[in-house]
Amino acid sequence: MYIISDKLKNFLISEQEISEEEIKPSTRVVEDLSLDGIDDHYFMESYAETFSIKVGDFDYYRYFNDETQVLLIIPVILFVFFRFLIWKLLLGKPVRKIITVPVTLAMLQQAIDDGVWNCERIESLAGTQVYPPPSKKSGWFSRIRNKT
Repeated sequence: MYIISDKLKNFLISEQEISEEEIKPSTRVVEDLSLDGIDDHYFMESYAETFSIKVGDFDYYRYFNDETQVLLIIPVILFVFFRFLIWKLLLGKPVRKIITVPVTLAMLQQAIDDGVWNCERIESLAGTQVYPPPSKKSGWFSRIRNKT
């Protein structure tokens, strides 16, 4: 059971103007508090600075979606289309979706307690499964290699 410290509660109320009722260990930063894009970048910077959290192995793109610049929309659409074309139609593989790990207030509190952001520890304690387990079905290369 995670308990959110008063210092973290005060930080959330003052910085993000979050109500007391929204502050629960299971509250997700992006989905429940509607922080995304540049807002969550500034939020995490302010959070790390306020609580003296060492960055550790924190990767912004692992937890948050990036805001696409307006000028990059057409290249992004072309990239997604060609990725679909190559992966799905030519190779017959499902197109991999970009997976982000939801950041909860319990994870933020754990990083405060540890003093460093350690992805493996924080995500295991939060119960988030980042990547699905590998499939039992072997790929085409191993099937060819096993025939010889």
